[in-house]
Amino acid sequence: MVYCFKNIGGGSCIQICPRNGIDLVVMNPGLVIGPLLHPTLNETSKCFLTLISQGKYSNATPGGNFIYVDVRDVANAHILAFENSLANGRYCVVAQVLNCSQVLQILRQLYPTANFPI
Repeated sequence: MVYCFKNIGGGSCIQICPRNGIDLVVMNPGLVIGPLLHPTLNETSKCFLTLISQGKYSNATPGGNFIYVDVRDVANAHILAFENSLANGRYCVVAQVLNCSQVLQILRQLYPTANFPI
């Protein structure tokens, strides 16, 4: 069903699945961060780093705020939804909302030799 959701669109699957006796649970994560399974950056990480390195991070969202969630929490949310037969509908998976200045402060603490804008 994940294939259907990503290729047809959420609205269509939400309508199609119940008519065909298929349970559908939709996870809507914030900006997913955390350890990678492979040695190269994924597209989300590349986009995030590009926004920061070009100094466009604060203009990327209204008020310069982003919603974040750890990839492990997203995986856990999927497992919990799978294991709970009562799970249905859409779930927002969010750990924290941070302003761009807060994110830059955290990054500067973690990577003091990096050259971040602002």
